[in-house]
Amino acid sequence: MVNRVVVSGTVLALMLYPVAAMAAAPVATAVPTTATVPETPTAPTESPFFDSMAPLPGNAVPWPTLENTAAPADATPITDADVRYVVVVTGLSQLNLMARFNETSLLHKGRNEPSNIAQIRRRTTADVALIDQLLRSVGYYGGTITPKIVPPAAGGTLRVEITVEPGPLYKFTQIDIISPTPADVIVASSALGLTAGTVVAAAPFDAAQAGLRGQLAAKGHPFPEIGDPDIVIDHAAAAALLTQKIDPGPLGRFGAVKSEGSAQITTRHMQRMVRFKPGEVYSAAEVEDLRRALIATNLYGSVVIKPVNAGTNPDGTAIVDLIVTGETAPLRTVSASAGYSTGEGFRVAGSWQHRNLLPPQGQVTFSGLLAQREIGLGAELRRRNWLKRDRTLVLAGALTTQNQDAFDATTATIGGLVELETNLIWQKKWYYSLGVEFAASNEADLSASTGPNTPRTMYYILSAPLSLSYDGSNDLLNPERGFRINMRASPQVSFESGSFAYVRAQLEGTYYQPVASSVTLAGRLHFGSIIGASRGNIAPTRRFYAGGGGSVRGYNFQQVGPKDAQGVPTGGNSLTEVSVEARIRFGDWGVVPFVDAGQVFTGTVPDFSGMSFGAGIGVRYYTSFGPVRVDVATPLNPGPNDPKVAFYVSIGQAF
Repeated sequence: MVNRVVVSGTVLALMLYPVAAMAAAPVATAVPTTATVPETPTAPTESPFFDSMAPLPGNAVPWPTLENTAAPADATPITDADVRYVVVVTGLSQLNLMARFNETSLLHKGRNEPSNIAQIRRRTTADVALIDQLLRSVGYYGGTITPKIVPPAAGGTLRVEITVEPGPLYKFTQIDIISPTPADVIVASSALGLTAGTVVAAAPFDAAQAGLRGQLAAKGHPFPEIGDPDIVIDHAAAAALLTQKIDPGPLGRFGAVKSEGSAQITTRHMQRMVRFKPGEVYSAAEVEDLRRALIATNLYGSVVIKPVNAGTNPDGTAIVDLIVTGETAPLRTVSASAGYSTGEGFRVAGSWQHRNLLPPQGQVTFSGLLAQREIGLGAELRRRNWLKRDRTLVLAGALTTQNQDAFDATTATIGGLVELETNLIWQKKWYYSLGVEFAASNEADLSASTGPNTPRTMYYILSAPLSLSYDGSNDLLNPERGFRINMRASPQVSFESGSFAYVRAQLEGTYYQPVASSVTLAGRLHFGSIIGASRGNIAPTRRFYAGGGGSVRGYNFQQVGPKDAQGVPTGGNSLTEVSVEARIRFGDWGVVPFVDAGQVFTGTVPDFSGMSFGAGIGVRYYTSFGPVRVDVATPLNPGPNDPKVAFYVSIGQAF
């Protein structure tokens, strides 16, 4: 007669998780006992696969008898208190169950504590039950577990030995899906993902059941009806049969998207953010994409999107409306940052921001900068998802005054741009920006200084800044592998004593290569060129300069490149910068040795001649918003006025 057990519902729980009654069950032994409070092992993480399969009459694995081996001639008499023991379990390691056993085992937990024999017996009984359930959790149902208590030899320690024979591995030999139509059976079977030959174990079964509804939604069926699984276990054949009722429901097609509750984004604007059109087949991935896009706006702390059956299409498919509800996130932010570098001194910046001051998604930011050589005020309106998903419109204005080594300037700018942004949620491969800017700048070229009466020139500059970037790195804030390429070009027209046009172009590439689990080599190459105008005609603020924390470390800002007879930087028409560093990380901290090189040239075409070199070491503290950076560097071929050591403190990697 075939020995079968039928189990319905979410099955096999008691086989995996011991309970107090099992832990306290008496086990025969010749060792005297005393009354103690039963100990109960901590249950592992619950698995729906094992929720209701209790031991059934005639089908449980035979319970092993706990017995003492014959005591050695020199055995130490066992007293009823302060017994120390060791636990030896054989047969679990090859099944990769030893770690799970140690996490829950009462014997393992109490092995270093004084115990009495009654406690050891109860712990052994509970651990036998635990091992039986662990075996079943990976598909072994016919195993035997033999525990023994071995009295200690003279001067030795009591041993608790548990020998495990796992028995046969049980597998599903038949999986029957009950659905309204043969086509539904195919859809449901594919979504379930279990096939004949799958081991009757918790992990694959739980994964299949947990993901079933999501898999059906991914196939376009958002309203399934899923029954409890029934399992028939055949011990004689070491096999199992799974039967489950699964009705996928009608195929769904997208209907309307509606915003309810705390609606920071209107339904109309939300329609621009979806990547699907009404009438397209429902996709759970598209719904998740919309949810993540709403989170990325920073207007919601949480978002729930519920598909609702809104009726039936003429072709019999369901109309699926999406109801969006969300919890509003704090909309205002006040931020501040500070930095320091040799030559430029301290730098403090702050801002106030409202992320939806001008709905929809009209983020307004007012910012201020106070540094030893620069003061600035700015305002910006950033409207995300402008007319189209992922497109951003930026309108900005700023007023700054600078007193640098090369120039003194007071500048007002106003402009706007349209860009495709990259962000932490969607780190895009390609992104771009194109815009227009007008600047009025009153500047003094200090390299042409004639003393306190240095002449000043009023420059009016109209420019059209463009950029195109490719990001093949693995992380936006702290890349460890891959590369990035950024191309920038800004056609400019300068109006002073007539007008002339030129193009300011830059090409920058960075590369990241891991060489060990905690070491990344990073490199940077940067070229710049101004085409169409001589250096003397270009506003000092528009020329190229090198040196400083974001350029060639070890030198002060603007101190790499051509200078006049008094050592004042003149700036140039082209630029070359090279950096190599090793990022060594240990936990939240890191050390970064680096070498930088660079030069500014008066000609239009950059090259690698006459490079200035700097080297140093940095410390990084890694945070959720990027690393805090402290670098110390020295120039390797310094000029007469260059510092011996330069310090830089800022946020973010150097590149």
